[in-house]
Amino acid sequence: MLASALIAPAILWTQKLIIDSAEFALLEELPWTAALTPLLVMFALWTAQMLTGAVNGVLQTLLQERVRIKGQSLLLETAGNLDLAFFESPRFYDQLHHARDQMYQLYSSCIGTLTLIQQFLQLSVTMGLLLVLHPLAIAVLIVTTLPDVVVQAKYARRYYTFDADLIRNSRMSFYLSDIVTNRYNAKEVRVFSLKDYFIEQFHYFRHIYIEGYRALIMSEMKVQSVLSVLALVGIAGIWTYAVMQLVNGEISTGDLVLVFTSSQQSRQQLAGLIRGAGRFYRNSLFVTRFFQFIDLDPLSVEGALAPPPSPNPLPFPYKIRKGIEFKDVCFTYPLTDAQILKKVSFFVPPRGKIAIVGQNGAGKTTIIKLLTRLYDPTEGTVLVDGVDLKEYDLKQVRQNISVVFQDFSRYDLSASLNVGLGHVSQIDDMDRIRDAAIRGGSHETIEELPEGYDTILGKRFDDGVDLSGGEWQHVAISRSFMSPAQVLILDEPTAALDALKEHQLYEKFSELTKDKTVVFISHRFSTVRMADVIVVIEDGEAIEVGPHEELLALNGKYAKMFLTQAARYVD
Repeated sequence: MLASALIAPAILWTQKLIIDSAEFALLEELPWTAALTPLLVMFALWTAQMLTGAVNGVLQTLLQERVRIKGQSLLLETAGNLDLAFFESPRFYDQLHHARDQMYQLYSSCIGTLTLIQQFLQLSVTMGLLLVLHPLAIAVLIVTTLPDVVVQAKYARRYYTFDADLIRNSRMSFYLSDIVTNRYNAKEVRVFSLKDYFIEQFHYFRHIYIEGYRALIMSEMKVQSVLSVLALVGIAGIWTYAVMQLVNGEISTGDLVLVFTSSQQSRQQLAGLIRGAGRFYRNSLFVTRFFQFIDLDPLSVEGALAPPPSPNPLPFPYKIRKGIEFKDVCFTYPLTDAQILKKVSFFVPPRGKIAIVGQNGAGKTTIIKLLTRLYDPTEGTVLVDGVDLKEYDLKQVRQNISVVFQDFSRYDLSASLNVGLGHVSQIDDMDRIRDAAIRGGSHETIEELPEGYDTILGKRFDDGVDLSGGEWQHVAISRSFMSPAQVLILDEPTAALDALKEHQLYEKFSELTKDKTVVFISHRFSTVRMADVIVVIEDGEAIEVGPHEELLALNGKYAKMFLTQAARYVD
């Protein structure tokens, strides 16, 4: 870029030499062959200009790709490290949308820096050529172009503010587009004939954006038109003065052509430099949104996990000996006022089996989120071997607690990866993957797939094979068996299975998890009765805690639910 900045003014000067040489040769003051030398120089400069342009194009493409990958990596790293509380905040999604949307500005800022240096160098040399006329020519050029600096700064801020004001509008239009094109919404969009409505709403939100953007562009164009006329007046003055100098014999014809060309190019380059600086300033404003996201304070959102109480958190117990205890635990989700858990207390013995039951919305899944330390209690304590869960190394906590959520993930990857992701460090160990699949009940299903464990699951990619809900659940359960975790949590992962298959699966679970502490949530009481301890949650409170027979004898809430729903399973 620096080389090309010097080549352009050199071409202008060589052009002047060619004209002067030809004129002198015409007057027989020089042999005609003398004009060939600057022609050869011009050819060399053209060749160099072509080569530098080609190399520059390749380097810029590579730079753009490297910056894009680096920016994407930073964004993924940041999003992956943030606590779950951030994903409950609409403001976080605004920031994420801004960061993704403005990521291309990273490259614009990088290349913009180099471009400004190139333009400044090229402009300086080109303006220097105007000195053959008069220093005032440069002053006129600058004075008639400088007002554009103020305009560029003003409109850069206006574009930035406009984009910030309409971020929700932009997010909504993207969301509406996703509804129509997303596989998971495809059935309802067609059954309820929603396509036209969502497309109409999409156009409504985009119309608001486009109209605002059009008004901003038109306003800028009017101002720029006035400034362009002012700059042209300056050029006309320089040209008029140059013609007078030629008529008076003070400059040569080559000088006149040089002044004409260099003044015009200087005006364009100066305008380009100012507008480039304006774009750079505008890009810098926009790219701050990317870095604001990257630099998010992990404690800046309500409900974020508390930092470790000491710089050296405790290692998680190699083997849980005293058990897990919820002690007067209360919890309220971030940005809400409703208390989900109220003074919940219960104890899970080492390698015990505990079931949590209750109506939907009672707070069962919230207990799981606290146990896995996706959230911290707003009051009370979760203890492991008598130590607050917050005092343990968070990474080790997650390594020792494996979960199968009700809304488990379905990865559009190979069957082996879908199972192996339960223990990433062993993801290439096919013997371990097959063993986990056998224990989780998905081995036979996977074996019958076209490519066995190499078959891509889901319909996102070519040759992908989708599974039924029950088959996906077995894959998710198999994934949990990949993990060496001491605690296994099952948050209604068998909802797609019938009662008999669920009961058989949990019987198998009891045999396969003798060395693990198991916490599970289920609405089917034929399964629940197998637990060592049952916790009944109602309106966020643990109203009954104990084994099956003991809770039946109480003739309370659990007995009522069991007799109503599951009496047919009693021996």
